Amino acid sequence: MNTRPLTAASAQLVLLGLLFLPACKAEEEQPPGTCVAEPRVCDDLDLVVPPPTGEAVGVWDGERRRFVVFGGDVGTPIDCIPQADFEGSTWAFLTECDAWVSVAAAEAPPPRGRHVAALDADGGRMIIHGGRFRETGSSADYDYLDDTWALDLATDTWTRISDGDGPQARVNHVGAVAGGRFVVHGGDTDPAPLGYTPQADVWVLDLAAGTWEELDAPGGPSARLFHAGAASPDGGTLYVYGGTGADPFFSPAFGDLWALDLETGQWQELHDGTGEAPDSPFWANLLADPQAPRLLLWAGHDDTDLGNTNQLWAFDLSSGQWELLRQGDEYANPANAFCDLPADFADIDIDSPERRNAGAAAITSCGELVVFGGKTDCGIINDLWAWKPDSGWQERSAATAGQVCQRAFAECEALCF
Repeated sequence: MNTRPLTAASAQLVLLGLLFLPACKAEEEQPPGTCVAEPRVCDDLDLVVPPPTGEAVGVWDGERRRFVVFGGDVGTPIDCIPQADFEGSTWAFLTECDAWVSVAAAEAPPPRGRHVAALDADGGRMIIHGGRFRETGSSADYDYLDDTWALDLATDTWTRISDGDGPQARVNHVGAVAGGRFVVHGGDTDPAPLGYTPQADVWVLDLAAGTWEELDAPGGPSARLFHAGAASPDGGTLYVYGGTGADPFFSPAFGDLWALDLETGQWQELHDGTGEAPDSPFWANLLADPQAPRLLLWAGHDDTDLGNTNQLWAFDLSSGQWELLRQGDEYANPANAFCDLPADFADIDIDSPERRNAGAAAITSCGELVVFGGKTDCGIINDLWAWKPDSGWQERSAATAGQVCQRAFAECEALCF
């Protein structure tokens, strides 16, 4: 489905929202990366926003208090058919200023989508791995990538740290930094446009030595792609949630949650996905909360009539139970036909972000969840929202495309325009 075009009125609203940036709060000086720090000057920033983007990845840079995002697919779907156009730009959202800045670098990774990213907090770096690329308009097989890059967050310079000596080139895998190691699990290794070959292997990159090693970790989750992952704050555990198998769009998605002890190579299933639990969303975001022993699960595409979701769940690592923190939109009425959704397809929760999958997300040092972009029922989107445990969701940067009609207008004839 085509994304709703940016009207003159909505463009003015976006521009006004950027012109009247909120004043940065003067806070008591604290060490870098903590919840409060020196105030930032916001009045000298350019008025820019990233394009609507799906398949981007991001990390939280606590020392500079910004959400850093790289790459993705900026091709707007036509009649619900993807039109891949891969991006190689780096952006940073300054949370104190509610403003985006473009991060320019002399050398940067090639454009890509469906890659993974993780924060190397000790090294002050954003690590990315894998992904795919194809020239815009081509119908050939994708180029699957096996390179690993690091963005030095202090200098905004990219460096290739590994090239082809580790896991097989892949997409839609899990990547996380844990205890000085970059860990990769699963993903798809078939570059054919409609081919899927899920994997279940685990690879570890020693970030100090720059060497890969496959970890012997049998007895874990089945081979999968489109799953979500996160590392524990202490760096000892990799968490893996959900995903799909070799037939991702016609077979039920997984809803299981696993933990891998990175010292012993032992897997443990924490939840089988039954009972009070998420509806098995794939291409969701899983994040470890630094303020509490829990995991947050945001958005994704599930097997219900609603499809894309904007639910927010928490998994309590102490009790082993899921808790729904925010319901979001709810299914209301069926589609008229393929790619033809009525305006009342869903009961819209205006106070939650748009339903989506394939977005970027990170959690701040203070436990604030920030989310950007992704694929929606109305194309791709470029909004940024933040969620706090005590106050809920807040839109911090408005979308210029990709939202349902009801988010902008009172009267709508269809879901997306």
